[in-house]
Amino acid sequence: MTELPAASTTTEHQQSILTLVIGKSGRGKSTAIRNLPPEDTYVINCVGKPFPFAGGIRYKTTENMTIERDAVRITQHMTKISDAGFKHLVIDDTQYIMASEFMSKAMERGYDKYSIMARNIWNILILATTLRPGLKVYILTHEEDSGNERKMKTLGKLLEEKICPEGISAIVLFAETMLKENNLREYFFTTQTDGVTTAKSPMGMFPFKIPNDLKLVSDRIDEYYQGVKLKDSKISFNIGVVS
Repeated sequence: MTELPAASTTTEHQQSILTLVIGKSGRGKSTAIRNLPPEDTYVINCVGKPFPFAGGIRYKTTENMTIERDAVRITQHMTKISDAGFKHLVIDDTQYIMASEFMSKAMERGYDKYSIMARNIWNILILATTLRPGLKVYILTHEEDSGNERKMKTLGKLLEEKICPEGISAIVLFAETMLKENNLREYFFTTQTDGVTTAKSPMGMFPFKIPNDLKLVSDRIDEYYQGVKLKDSKISFNIGVVS
């Protein structure tokens, strides 16, 4: 009887790992990029807005950032970024890929445009899970609140009803904020559903609330797939406050 190979315990032996980061504007999604090392990180900035943290100037369009919201060109960039050996790929303001395409086709009749938009965002999501082993892909996007459920914002029912974007990733984080005493505010990610959001993560990977820090997320993903249990993690999950 042929023996199966031993199971992998490192992210280097699986394809790229996709994490969805979902939340309303102003909840700290883009700020979560702040601690990723710029020399190892490439950002696809879909609207070209300045980064909301000190040191954002370290991202330059000639080195580690592209301003782009065309879906086809984004998939081309993703492949090149993967081949270039970056460790982290962030697609920021992903909802504007769909919004830009929708507005450019707003006067077109028929439903074909919705099928095209669904296919394009599907291609980005699937590609994000099939790039170079060791690459972590973060897709940052807005949420939609139906009153009964909070989930990734899409345009058109095809993505929502037929695809379910959150089902493509094992890690879906929701960006949240909470006002504390003395007008101090916490910014954090939730890592599991509270019955309303579509947040999720592998069993034992994270506590329920973690700082909004993608460097922390990347480090814990590495720990987790190397077999380090949460109770033995060297990472601090303490959530700070800002004024």
